[in-house]
Amino acid sequence: MVRKGLSVLLVAAMMMLAAGNAIAAGEKMYFIVKATESDFWQIVIDGGRTAAEELGVEFISQAAPTEADVARQVAIIETAIGDKPAAIVLAPTVEDALVPGIEKATEAGIPVILIDSQASTDKYLSFLASDNVAIGKLAADKMAEALTARTGKASGKVAGVTFMSGVGSLERRKQGFMEQIKNYPEIEVVGFQDAQGRQGQALAVVQNLLTAYPDLAGIYANNQYTGDETIRALDMAGKKDLATVVVDAGPLEVEGLKTGLTDFMIVQQPWKMGYMGIEYAMKAVKGETLEKFIDTGVVAISQEMFKSGAAEEFLNPVKLKKKNQKIQNVIRNEQG
Repeated sequence: MVRKGLSVLLVAAMMMLAAGNAIAAGEKMYFIVKATESDFWQIVIDGGRTAAEELGVEFISQAAPTEADVARQVAIIETAIGDKPAAIVLAPTVEDALVPGIEKATEAGIPVILIDSQASTDKYLSFLASDNVAIGKLAADKMAEALTARTGKASGKVAGVTFMSGVGSLERRKQGFMEQIKNYPEIEVVGFQDAQGRQGQALAVVQNLLTAYPDLAGIYANNQYTGDETIRALDMAGKKDLATVVVDAGPLEVEGLKTGLTDFMIVQQPWKMGYMGIEYAMKAVKGETLEKFIDTGVVAISQEMFKSGAAEEFLNPVKLKKKNQKIQNVIRNEQG
């Protein structure tokens, strides 16, 4: 009798599991990032797409052409809500403009998972991102380390460059930097300049800084656009004596590690962020309880890490994923 009862319970549990998997299979999920033009976002999208393929869900990736086109992102989320997907994964460009869409989706019963940047609402299920204040603080520490390596002490005039004011992630990176740099009293921050969300503008900003402050000792650029253009400006000016700390892993930022123009590159884990975005969206669809914030982590890559190959897993996650897949396929073929 006991054995029969256990069998019934086992069958019931298997039916519940099968039902859960049926709910998961074929679900439509919108994956809305900030822009299509950035290597960073392409890596995020690849992570999300990979998770969707593994979980068997329909992956709809959309984004504005540039991060400055906030109105386009607002329109995209409105369209997504109208399509009634199982969930929406969203990287809000600015904190306030996306709030009505996020809250509207939540009220419609559509789970919303935020990635990368916060929004000025708590009407979402989970937020997966790097700790952007921590990125800023780490950048300040690495700036002091770079200045010490170059000049013998953590001192001198430094400047910051941000891509666009009002972007939550960038504002927090600025906040963290300004808070942490106070621990180095001989470092003077002469300003934090804004590229106003326009590609190419950061180049002019850095050129103006170099002209206005001939004795400038360091520059902190807080995302890929500003980092790439900072390295380009320094290269054009032949300035190889500045301490430079950048965020993300744009092509010129990486090139700077090779040539010595970049001292430290603070790298997020965008592929992991994208993958977990879809993974957590699926958990939400299944009714699982989610943590409100998940830190996806960062690492500061030095010139030494780059040269030794230790940075490969952070700089080329898509390439590494494909390499691992090939290795697994070879193993399966040999075993088969």
